[in-house]
Parts: sequence; structure tokens; C-alpha cells
Amino acid sequence: MLEELGQNIWGSVADYHLGLLAIPHRMTVVRTASGGLVLHSPVEPDDAIRASLESLGPIEAIVWPSWWHDLYLREWAAACPAAKLYVSPSLQRATQSMSIAGILDETKPLWPEVEQLHIDRLAVNFNEFVFFHRPGRCLIVADLVVNVHDDLHMATKIFFHVIGAYPGPRIPSSYRLAVRDRSYLRAKFDRVLAWDFDCVIMGHGDVLASGGKAAFEKACAEFLS
Repeated sequence: MLEELGQNIWGSVADYHLGLLAIPHRMTVVRTASGGLVLHSPVEPDDAIRASLESLGPIEAIVWPSWWHDLYLREWAAACPAAKLYVSPSLQRATQSMSIAGILDETKPLWPEVEQLHIDRLAVNFNEFVFFHRPGRCLIVADLVVNVHDDLHMATKIFFHVIGAYPGPRIPSSYRLAVRDRSYLRAKFDRVLAWDFDCVIMGHGDVLASGGKAAFEKACAEFLS
């Protein structure tokens, strides 16, 4: 149910069904220095996934990094009333009726061992927060980079091909339509590349266990070319 991805990092993948599409969606789980767990973009809660998480430690916080990665937000909030909930600015209005611990802010890291950066000034549906887990040297993203290959249903493969994300790892070329300031975006990419990561964990597709920084740099260069 949970796959170990790095030092104090785990992941769980489940397909999200949208019509004919079966889109692979990964939840990333980080154990903080305090021993608590942070869930990033969680999959649908069920007894099996909750039991797997409980074996690792208490759920301390849940993070929804972007508009498209707010799946099961209310279900998890109800299932984990003691957990702190953090959402991206694009979800602020949608969560006004909920008890939100905070709106993600790149100037205010949530945990000492994790850095965060807002990839913004895209259309609101594409803005997202990315995270760097220093102990595990892992970059954690939602939709910024996609790494899907042949092991997909045909309809899903066609979908990722249409949005310019197949085969990966790639930044979907369709995002170019949402870029408002290329220089600003390039500066954001450079800030990510300044982090000392080797692994890249994506919300969609295979994890790059090593060589992730070079792959991310190549994807950025192709996207901005």
C-alpha cells in the first residue's frame, strides 16, 4: 500500500477515474523530525491506507498543493480532525467553511527540514507549491513535472499525449498557454534547481529515484525553449 521512496518518505498510488481516463495519482508521505506524518496530495481515504499510515506515525498535517490536487480534501479533514490542514492560495476561497491551519506561503516553511516554493503566475489551475525535503534530497511536485510511460490505459495515454506530457519526464507543453511571464518562471525554475535534490517524486508517473535534478533541468529547458 505504501512504498518507501527515500529517507522518511513514502508514496501510495491510486488511479483517479474521470470518464474513460484512469489517471495515476500519487500521495507522498513525509515523516517530520517530530515523528508526525505530513500527507501531500492524499489519495482517497480507506481503511487500508489509514492502517498503513498509522503504522508509520500520527498524521500531523495534510497539504493540498494546488487546485487539481485537492482531491478528497473534506474526506481527509473529517477522518483526521487533529491534523492541521494547509492549502494553496488558489484553494482559499473553496475552503472558507473549513478549519484551515494555514495558506501555503513560500516565505514561511511549514517544517525545518522542508523548503517550499510557489510556482505561480500561471493560470490559477496550474499554480502549485513544490517542496524540497532536505534529508532525503527529494523534490516533491504535483503537476509541474509528469513522468508517465507506456503502462497506461490507451485513453489515458492519449490524454497525456494531447497535453504534451508523454512520454516523460516532461513539464506539459500545454502549460505554455498559461505562462504570463517567462522571465519570472525561469527565475522560479532556477530557485528549484538551486536545491540539492537527486530524487523527484511526482503526482503523476514514475518516481525518479536518482538523476532527478538533471532530468528536471532538461524538462525546464525544453519547456522554455
